Amino acid sequence: MQLPEPVPSVSPSRPLSAAGRGVVASAHGAASAAGRAMLERGGNAMDAAIAMAAALGVAQPMMSGLGGDSFILWHDAATGRTMSINGAGPVPSTVPAGTPPTLPMRGLGSASVPGAVDAMCLAYDRYASGRLSFGELLAPAIELAEQGCETPHFCARFFALNEALLAADPGARQALLIDGRVPREGEPLRQPDLARTLERLAARGRDDFYGAGWGARLVELSRQTGGPFRDADFDGVFAEVSPPIQMPYGDGSIVSNPPVAQGVVLLEALGILDRLDMPANDEALRTHCMIEALKHAFADRNDFLGDPRYTENPLPQLLAAPRLDRLAAAIDRSRAAAAPPRARWSLGSGDTTCLVAADAQGNVVSYITSISTPFGAGVVVPGTGVLLNNRAGRGFSSSPDSPNRYAPGKRTMSTLHVYMALDRHGRPVMAGGTAGGDGQPQWNLQILDAVLNRGLSLRQAVDRPRWELFPGTDPAHLAHPYEIRVDRRIDAALLDRLRALGHTISDKSLGMLGAAQVLGIAPSGGFVAAADPRADGAAYAVG
Repeated sequence: MQLPEPVPSVSPSRPLSAAGRGVVASAHGAASAAGRAMLERGGNAMDAAIAMAAALGVAQPMMSGLGGDSFILWHDAATGRTMSINGAGPVPSTVPAGTPPTLPMRGLGSASVPGAVDAMCLAYDRYASGRLSFGELLAPAIELAEQGCETPHFCARFFALNEALLAADPGARQALLIDGRVPREGEPLRQPDLARTLERLAARGRDDFYGAGWGARLVELSRQTGGPFRDADFDGVFAEVSPPIQMPYGDGSIVSNPPVAQGVVLLEALGILDRLDMPANDEALRTHCMIEALKHAFADRNDFLGDPRYTENPLPQLLAAPRLDRLAAAIDRSRAAAAPPRARWSLGSGDTTCLVAADAQGNVVSYITSISTPFGAGVVVPGTGVLLNNRAGRGFSSSPDSPNRYAPGKRTMSTLHVYMALDRHGRPVMAGGTAGGDGQPQWNLQILDAVLNRGLSLRQAVDRPRWELFPGTDPAHLAHPYEIRVDRRIDAALLDRLRALGHTISDKSLGMLGAAQVLGIAPSGGFVAAADPRADGAAYAVG
């Protein structure tokens, strides 16, 4: 598994950077600049990633922030090990009587305990260089919040679509509106309350954030409004380190985050496709087989996976070679399946932002962080500037038979995950991720296939038009018949071939189209990073 030598480019409309000392890429230029600054000051890839994650929570409040969740992959060049950090918090343990089987999509009742801060602090303690203080890493985010961050087109569009949601919450009105309205494109948004919260986090750490700081304010808001959060919900630890899950691929492997992350969907689909002989130049057949493989992978996620503390997740069986052989053999190359052609094969014996960083020592980070749907719960804890996620309301199944069914204190399965492609020696050659809910494993799959199997550059792979199988795992839509939502740039002849194979091409928009960030490492050790032009992405190099 090998990438070509990087070719630098600095075109603003095609954000791509290459260098020998490190690269960063994120969905916002100010965040990428923060990451580059940490590398230039002697920090490592994790220092850069933490700075970018904090800055993105300020620059793109509709996507991520301290009130969300995060998942991270870290490759340590010194040890040769790759590890996963799962930063997802549980729903409150004390649930008001009469909680409906389907949780609300907005409001305090839709939120889970945010794991993003715990994940960030754990990553800093274990994997940062030690050359830069935690406060130095948060300083760019604090400055953006205090001085104001200009609202680019991508952000302005989400603000405009969600003005009523923000206006309905007193905390959101104070934190995210300007004179009672959403910020317009090009207009700076100051967030002084968020700046103070970040300063306190930098000075006092994660225990204070979940305790006497932000956590106490959320509990008080919950008490005043009849919400579910209590002091005890913030006891304990919400982030954990574990080995990633892994799929042999080519002469190397692909790794991703284990449950409650959704990395298994990507790996299972890759494992199925690796068993099919698909011509590189037959776009329609490749697309058809990808769609059919994803139907199996999504069905397995829905049937078998949940919070590992409550559910026995049979990952070795799901990803076992004989089982993948059977799934690959079940794919009909001439016709789309209306449903996966099995009921629970025997196992036998919407929003989000992603960032990547690599440093001169060979350390690599892929980091995804999210408040779930745009603007999350639509609730800002007053006086803190922190917007709550709505992961619980979106993620749990109402089915009593689902391993992902709701229970107090449980973590819902998440769409979030990132990936790394490793060579046969376990060294990264590619790392990345994307925003986009159930589009994430699909667009990660399309990018990996384009680069590893078809020889496209990172830039070409990230720029290509995309498609999405719907539905995937979102509980609210599982009864919907399969359809394919497409980027309108996709060739009409390809769509005609897919229709002839029995796929329904939807007239609905593909939505946000994802916002992928990808980096690659060439045999010489040079780095290349590509940021998605669909968002306000930027990739920067340290030369």
